[in-house]
Amino acid sequence: MRHIVFSLIFALIASAPTRADPAAADPVLAAVTDLGGPVMFMMSGAPGMVLVLVRGGHSIVLGYGETEKGNNHTPDGNSLLRLNSITKVFTTEVLASLAADGKLALTDPLQRYAGKTKLPTFGTRPVTLLDLATHTAALPREMGDVPDGVFARAWPTRADRWKWLPGYKLPWEPGSVASYSNVSFDVLADAIETAAGQSYPDLLRARVTIPLGMADTGFSPTPEQCARLMTGSGLGGTGPCVDTHATDGSGGLYSTGNDMARWLRHNIEDTDGPLAMSHAIYRQRQALKAAIGFDDAGPMAGLGLGWVSVAAQGIHPTVIAKSGGGAGFMSYIAFAPGRDVGLFVAVNRVDFAMFFALTAAANGMIADLVTR
Repeated sequence: MRHIVFSLIFALIASAPTRADPAAADPVLAAVTDLGGPVMFMMSGAPGMVLVLVRGGHSIVLGYGETEKGNNHTPDGNSLLRLNSITKVFTTEVLASLAADGKLALTDPLQRYAGKTKLPTFGTRPVTLLDLATHTAALPREMGDVPDGVFARAWPTRADRWKWLPGYKLPWEPGSVASYSNVSFDVLADAIETAAGQSYPDLLRARVTIPLGMADTGFSPTPEQCARLMTGSGLGGTGPCVDTHATDGSGGLYSTGNDMARWLRHNIEDTDGPLAMSHAIYRQRQALKAAIGFDDAGPMAGLGLGWVSVAAQGIHPTVIAKSGGGAGFMSYIAFAPGRDVGLFVAVNRVDFAMFFALTAAANGMIADLVTR
């Protein structure tokens, strides 16, 4: 027994984190991550992990393990990583900001932004922007298998999508069933481009990343940024550091822990701006005929614009969350609305069984910081 205890202690010491911004961390954040961070990392089985916690005006960014297995280089707040499907809630922030400016409405039919392309309907019910943003547009998760030799985050292109859309038959009425869809969010980004008359990456920079000082968040990393990209592992392997504009609505974003600390605080603090529109619940679970693919961080209670609401249970507060996985990375972001507490974590390993434990540990850490 003593041997097991000492082994655990040595393992915890070996997984001690690097602190990207120790001056900004408050004692409570330091205490909650002192044991919780290393345990979460060891549970993940990943080569490396980046953990961000925000509490009020304070934040802490921690790195554990290695950016690539065996390289002895610990990740930090400047290490580049893939956000995967957390990209979707950046898309809906841009959507909400355009709606606040009157450039579009959530209830607009997608057909309004399709030009001469005739889109599918279910009877007389068209697909709306709100349907796309809540996974209730009756579109599939993917258009099909990625072509051989093509990186998954670089396909399909906008031309591919709009060639495919007219021939797709909606299997049920939009708004009635929630079924997780990457296609919906890439189409949504296309519609946003058309509504604003500007490329989606430019819109994201102008409305989100530049105002927040998120210099490492985007779709076209420079060689210097690529040199900082953590190497993914696990199911499906990793992928090259290339332009991912093709999937800019659904999963193409690169970012860093330092950038995500800024964006997480922004989501916690902007309770009256366009983000309030993004966080609001538009599809209650009990009002849907089915809800498929939303329970990886706990039972989904409702869907916001890309965000998933998980109801309070026991000591765990209500959280608004989004997860992502693929191309060698898994990531999770969550915050307790009205409580000034949030968390982001990313690991460079794809393992879906592991991810349920990782999100449970993350939600437990939020519960440690929210006691009222």
